[in-house]
Amino acid sequence: MKKIISVILIIVIVFILGSCGEKSQGDIVKSLGEKMEKIDKFEVDAVMEIKEMNKSHLFDVNIKYKEPSFFKVTLKNRDSNNVQIVLKNEKGVFVLTPALNKSFKFQSDWPLNSSQPYLFQSLVKDIINDENVVVAEQNGDYVFETKVKYRRSSELTSQKIVIDGKTLFPKEVIVFDSSNNEKINVLFEDVNYKPKFNEDEFKVDYSMNQAISTYKDDLPTFDERTIMYPTGLIDGTTLKQETVKEIITGKRAIMTFEGTAPFTVVEEYLTTDEELGASEIIYGDPVLICSGIAFQTDTTLLWHDNGIEFLIISEHLDPDQMYSVANSFMADAKK
Repeated sequence: MKKIISVILIIVIVFILGSCGEKSQGDIVKSLGEKMEKIDKFEVDAVMEIKEMNKSHLFDVNIKYKEPSFFKVTLKNRDSNNVQIVLKNEKGVFVLTPALNKSFKFQSDWPLNSSQPYLFQSLVKDIINDENVVVAEQNGDYVFETKVKYRRSSELTSQKIVIDGKTLFPKEVIVFDSSNNEKINVLFEDVNYKPKFNEDEFKVDYSMNQAISTYKDDLPTFDERTIMYPTGLIDGTTLKQETVKEIITGKRAIMTFEGTAPFTVVEEYLTTDEELGASEIIYGDPVLICSGIAFQTDTTLLWHDNGIEFLIISEHLDPDQMYSVANSFMADAKK
């Protein structure tokens, strides 16, 4: 009998000690916040997958951060080899397109004005700000389920964030739409907390020259480009008129779509600038579409792909409908 009682006591003690060692949800969230505050710089690579129209679009992503709020995100589209850099420094927010040797400056409070699936600070912000966040332990890691807030999209509604139980840095992020379909997946590789950045790492000129040098053998040359047409039209909307003109850089096409959701598309061939000039001012927000970073206002969506500038103009399409139209131009991506 004494032996049985002793065994029971041991089991109870082990259970109590184990329970004492477990962190509460509040403790874990607090630890994440403290981790974010302590990090003064880091660099991490990731692979991002965007799923749209039953197709998969892959990006190689490199993220650099330096306090107080300098970010540099380099995205390379595996479909087109196009490279874009989103850069935030003391002068503002910029998007660089090395293949064109062009830079664009935003009047924006990116990256903290919206959810960003590849940025640690944004993910922690989503976790802290969600009063109904759900967390579970899984194989020594923490799995969070939170709401997302994409500034110009209501289609994306939630995300699952897998946080490394030891380092408290993200391992994987999956973003879902309102039907619980996976739309974005980001897989992070090992993070470097002591990267050696060049003193000009977060400057526009240095970043552009470095990217051109690094990716010169991979950047698209625009030898094979042609006017493209959206295939993801809203029911009841059709192409009514098209005008194509020869211009100095090649071609300019204007398409008018009429019906239940009318809009206009302007496509213009661009050439690579020999020298990097002043950044073109863009009014709007940088948003993520299947080809990379686009620029969006209430009535327009603008992006560059394969040396062509695409512009959608509409007072009738909501942001998610604009994304659908824009993403349908990339319908030839590999499944």
